[in-house]
This record gives sequence, C-alpha cells and structure tokens, in this order.
Amino acid sequence: MSRLDELKKQYPELNVTMFDVFKAIDPTSSYKYFPLLCKIFSKRWRMNEQFPKDEVPKVIMEYRTFLTNLGINTKGFSENQNYFVRYLMDFYPNSHFETLRDFVSLMENKRIDNNDVTSYSTIEDIRNAVSLASIKELNRELEGQVIKEYEDDKWVIVRPLTFASSARYGASTRWCTTYQTDKQYFERYWRQGILVYFINKYTGYKFAGFKSLSEQDMSFWNAEDTRVDYLDVDADEYLFPIVRKIFKSKDTNKNLCSDELQEKVHQECLGDIHKHELRVAEPVNEVAPPIRGQRFYTEEDLPTAVPEMTWTTTVTSEISPPTVN
Repeated sequence: MSRLDELKKQYPELNVTMFDVFKAIDPTSSYKYFPLLCKIFSKRWRMNEQFPKDEVPKVIMEYRTFLTNLGINTKGFSENQNYFVRYLMDFYPNSHFETLRDFVSLMENKRIDNNDVTSYSTIEDIRNAVSLASIKELNRELEGQVIKEYEDDKWVIVRPLTFASSARYGASTRWCTTYQTDKQYFERYWRQGILVYFINKYTGYKFAGFKSLSEQDMSFWNAEDTRVDYLDVDADEYLFPIVRKIFKSKDTNKNLCSDELQEKVHQECLGDIHKHELRVAEPVNEVAPPIRGQRFYTEEDLPTAVPEMTWTTTVTSEISPPTVN
C-alpha cells in the first residue's frame, strides 16, 4: 500500500468524491443512474455554462491567481477543476492555506528549526513555527519601521509604524491589520490609536492590543483574530504593568512616525488618489471597528493588579466547524 493510500484510509472523511455521493443515491449495482447524475451535477462546474464565453479567460486567471496565492499548484487542473477547487476553498479559512504555504516554503529552505513534519498536528503548531522563523529575520530589515516598547529574552512588544512592519510582525495571524488586499485596515488603526503586537520569542505565540484614543476603548486579539480579555492571553504576569504603561500613551502610531514614514503608509495603504483626501479632512470621531464586530472595553475594565490564579487541568473533546472567510 502506497503512502497516499495509507493516508486515504487513515482520513476517510477527506477521501470523498461526488462519485461517492452518486453511489449513495443510485440503488442499482449497474450504476444505472450515474450518467444522469453526472449530467445534472457537472453543469454546476462547467465554466462555459456559468459564464459568458468572453469572460471565461478572465475568471480562470483570477481563480488560478487566487489558488496560487494560497500555495496551491494549479498545474494539471483543467479550467473546470480550477473552478471547483476555488469554491471548495471557501469551506476553509484562507489564512490556513497561507500559513501552510509559508510553512512549506520555510521548511524547504531549512529556515525552521524543527524539521520533523510529523511532530506538527494543528494549525496553531504551524503558525507558531512560521512566527518563530519570521522573528529571526526582522531585526535589520525593518529597523526604523517599528517601535520596540519592550524586549527581553522571552518577549518583544512592538508598535508597527508601517504596513510592511505590521505584515511581518503579524505574520501567520488573521489580524485585519496584516491583510495584503485590504491595507486600509492597518491605516485606520495606525491613525486612530495605539496598535501593539506582543510576541513570545520562544514559542511564536502572538496577541495584539489596540486602544482608540478618541473613544478610550481597548481590546485584545489572539492570532485567530478573536477578541479576548487580557487575562485570557498567554502572557507572563510581569508584563501587565508594561502593558498598562504602553496604553497610557497619548500618541497614535501615526503620531510617532516621521513625515517620510507617514508618506510611506499613505502610499502603502491608500495610494495617491486617497492620500490627498485623507490630509484635507481626516475624520475626527471615526472609530476603528472591532475586528469581529465584538465589544471593546475601556481601561477601567482592566484590573489594577493581576489576581492570583489557581491552575486546573481539564480534558475536553472539541470539534470546531470550518470557518468561511
């Protein structure tokens, strides 16, 4: 038995095709109804029946680009198969594939210390490995584009001043401030408040914090872009007073930038067309929205001291449904 056959047997839930579905529909041993089922269901994935003929080449190019950006090699796929796979990806977070793409690239280039692929089992394991590999390459490349609020042997806390630094220090997360296709999200947080990234240099664990200076609201976000309370993040207790001090600043990330860096962000995130409009009339009361539409909380919601914690171990069995971006 080949390795692929062994994996198909080990993960039967992934080894399902439309022909398996047809077999469950057709009660005959001669597959009497298979041709009919194929005719009916294949139309959904035939591009020439879903798009005007002159639009097909453009759509195919878009889909191939989309899949390639996720690290999926489309060589050998027909146009209709590209179409099918493109929509199959909507059942999974795109960020998972992007993280896996980066992981494979880093692994093949021998830039990840732990090269035993079998030792990884979750997307969080992969994300942390990518994060650790990325941290090693940040120092000189982004010098002047971040402010290091704090650093010791275990933690580094930074305020990104440009989208480039936000994308690199936020690598492998789902934070909207790292979206390559929607860079205006970073500009809004950069302009309206204090945006901070916390990175564990041992494990690659990351969380982000934001405080809006206009509304005095604070929020914290894990790598999956889910809003969490500060006491729920995996941070050492000694960081707490450092975090409070950072969020007492009166300067937004933008205010800490030179004129040259501000120009760089305008070019990165808004382009020449919107740059002039932003300078003429920056919205004063606009609030950067919660990333998942969840409630912000204020500084008064933070405890004045970290309470003593009693640690317990709980064994759970959790199955999370796939997320659609």
